[in-house]
Amino acid sequence: MFMKKLMHKVVKNPFVSGSIIVFLGTFVGNIFNFLFNFFMTRNLSVSDYGILASLVSIILLFALASDSIIPTVIHFSGQYFARNEIKKVSAFFWKLNKLFIIFGIVTLGIFIIFGSNVSHFFKIENNFLIFLVGVIISVISLSSLNKGILAGRLSFGYISFFNFFSSILKFFAGMLFVFLGLGVNGGILAFLIAHLFAYLFTFFPLKSILRGKRENVIGIKEIFKYAAPSGIAMLGLTLFITTDIILVKHFFSGQEAGVYAGMSLLGRIIYFFSAPIATVLFPLVVQLHTRRERHSHFFYLSIVLVLISSIGITIFYYFFPEFSIKFLLKQEEYLVIKPTLWIFGIFMIIYSVLSIVTNYYLSIKKTKVFIPVLFGAICQAILVYLYHDTFQIVVIISIITTTIPLIILLFYYWRIRNDVIS
Repeated sequence: MFMKKLMHKVVKNPFVSGSIIVFLGTFVGNIFNFLFNFFMTRNLSVSDYGILASLVSIILLFALASDSIIPTVIHFSGQYFARNEIKKVSAFFWKLNKLFIIFGIVTLGIFIIFGSNVSHFFKIENNFLIFLVGVIISVISLSSLNKGILAGRLSFGYISFFNFFSSILKFFAGMLFVFLGLGVNGGILAFLIAHLFAYLFTFFPLKSILRGKRENVIGIKEIFKYAAPSGIAMLGLTLFITTDIILVKHFFSGQEAGVYAGMSLLGRIIYFFSAPIATVLFPLVVQLHTRRERHSHFFYLSIVLVLISSIGITIFYYFFPEFSIKFLLKQEEYLVIKPTLWIFGIFMIIYSVLSIVTNYYLSIKKTKVFIPVLFGAICQAILVYLYHDTFQIVVIISIITTTIPLIILLFYYWRIRNDVIS
């Protein structure tokens, strides 16, 4: 009887049920993301995998620049959904859709014009790969708007499905292309196909809203007032987990860059477990904050859940580094990261908590948090650029530069905690 009541409370709790739904979809999706990388590490040379990881980092960096608008989309659409103003959601979508199309076209143009410069920086001879990266980023930028609307509506089931669908399509397409002898080209083509089909499918759950009547909404100026600082904050978070890979690819040999990319892959498993929590926390708090309902307890719960999962994996890496490396990466060349793997885990623990804290602030309109986050990301880039003799130095710099903004933001919460609805 007790267990039945407990399960009923879990199902009724939007944060817990939403987190479970997103976690399952993201978890299964990340299994295929991992299998994709797992397959590539075994079927590409270490040097070629370093190229693939660098290109994926470029995709993440630029795509998440467009994804940085998602908090803005969730913020405004979530408010409209909370007040049942569906006509405003439709108008809001079509107003922003034009801007996203322009952003996608401009991004593709930049990659076409400066493709040779990017190839030279990353020591990549194939300019076609750079063009494909530009196309992928353009597609992802368009899908960001759709994902933001779905999140604002708390449609966690659809979000979960699309995470799973794109990952499994990328995995099987990647295997097919590599078996056909396309190598790194095949890996990048798989990204394009996965994101293109996922974008097209996001229109199905939104068609009833987008076809409906429209009602005037706030202007671009007011949207930009929130979008600029929140976008910079999300971009700063993205830089923390992409700058190191990009600079390592530039300063180290192709073999060493591939090894570091493998360590980053293992480290990101920690973040994979905590990312769904932030996905649910943000839109849920937006709606609760709009209705002036209690929400700070979700913030505390999020941090606890993130710490439990991330610390657990890092401890496993500390005691079983060789097993983790051999089981997940297989090739003997990756064993050189044994002493550094658990240190990278500490970096990902701090980063995961920083991500939760930043998302929470943005959901309650505390947009000035972008300042310490961006400051930390810039410091990381500068310090890694100047000091990069070993992997350990790169990782320690990342730990320090993520810890500083986290301490600042936690201290800020202590100062404003009485102003937050609890």
